[in-house]
Formats: sequence, structure tokens, C-alpha cells
Amino acid sequence: MEVFLIFPKSKQAQQELGQELAKFQSEQALKSIQKLPCSTEQKLELVDAAVKHLKAEQ
Repeated sequence: MEVFLIFPKSKQAQQELGQELAKFQSEQALKSIQKLPCSTEQKLELVDAAVKHLKAEQ
């Protein structure tokens, strides 16, 4: 199997790609959280903890 990757060269195109990737990843995370077999309250706590963790890393 061959895979070809073409990366954008301009700064603006790189930023757009980064934004699209972040959007895709957040949508996938949301789908995964929605599938969890727990209450909405527990899901919200999980999201809050994840946000807190990510902010602490910055």
C-alpha cells in the first residue's frame, strides 16, 4: 500500500490544516464520550477534567 502526503507550504494553508485537524479530533472525542455507558453528569465531569488537564499543559 502506498500513501502520498502533500503538506501545505504557505503559513495560512498550514494554519487551516491545523484547524481542520483540531476540529476532526474534537468531533471524534465527542463521539467517543457520547458512546460511554455512564450518566451525562459523569461525561461532563470527564470533559471538564480533560479541559483542565489540557490547560495545565500550556
